[in-house]
Amino acid sequence: MWTYILRRVLIIPVLLIGITLAVFLLVRLAPGDPVTAQYGLKLHEVDPAKIEAVREKLGLNDPLHIQYIRYIENLIHGDLGISITSKLPVIDEIRSRFPATLELTVAAMLLSILFSIPLGIVAGLNRGSWIDNLLMGGSLLGVSVPSYWLGIMLMLLFGLTLDWLPVTGRGDGPLWSRLDHLVLPAVTLAFALIGFNSRLMRSAILDVMSKDYIRTARGKGLVNKLVIVRHMLPNALIVLVTVLGMQFAGLLGGAVLIETIFAWPGIGRLAVERVFRRDYPVIMGTVLMFAFIFMISSLVVDIIYSFLDPRIRYD
Repeated sequence: MWTYILRRVLIIPVLLIGITLAVFLLVRLAPGDPVTAQYGLKLHEVDPAKIEAVREKLGLNDPLHIQYIRYIENLIHGDLGISITSKLPVIDEIRSRFPATLELTVAAMLLSILFSIPLGIVAGLNRGSWIDNLLMGGSLLGVSVPSYWLGIMLMLLFGLTLDWLPVTGRGDGPLWSRLDHLVLPAVTLAFALIGFNSRLMRSAILDVMSKDYIRTARGKGLVNKLVIVRHMLPNALIVLVTVLGMQFAGLLGGAVLIETIFAWPGIGRLAVERVFRRDYPVIMGTVLMFAFIFMISSLVVDIIYSFLDPRIRYD
């Protein structure tokens, strides 16, 4: 197990270097650059000598391989560069936005877990009944409704019509005093997760119910509640753990649409803003963070597997 973990950890830097190369080439080969994005429609009014001086200062006139080598050298020393837009260190920009994304992600994942697991279990245990049909119909609605449309509808209903909840921003002060700002984006983000995960949990329950060890446990006279909690649920959760781990990593990478709709100051919104401005250092920094989170989440999921199912071993 420890050998497997060590191998996975050692390969992370190699993968990150490969990702930096791919993203570096993509953002620089795309039309436009930070200078043209900065001036926009007024570009023709600016002195060409000034534009050239800005490009030279930013190192954009250097050959691509020189720019890439310079970036990697800085990255090895823990320097993600300086934002072209804000003139702040990229690491500071990401650090300032990450807590907002973490709040939204944790809230959405908690809602998903609290609702999807019980709903999936109830639907699986009542297969073919009206309860099953009702719950699965609701889950199908959850995965079918576009998140941006749902977010806008919730804003119109609970924010503008009923005036119960704020529709934009994160609020100020400690978390407990601004939970009302978190409700709408968290519910919007969790809605599709609940629909997908409850269907997945139902399928896992149905699969586990047909196993021999479940029939054996019931044949021994164990009460149904004990069979579900001790034998059925741990094995059914193995399937869900992978999905939850990747969903959590994906949300930490930035729920771009939701953060944009609700003006939530997170990583996803930062990435979108800076893509339009061709802010190369911030784009590279956010992508690297997304990739690192996915790799660590994948490793954590594999480790959790071994605890949920002792039969799983890694060489």
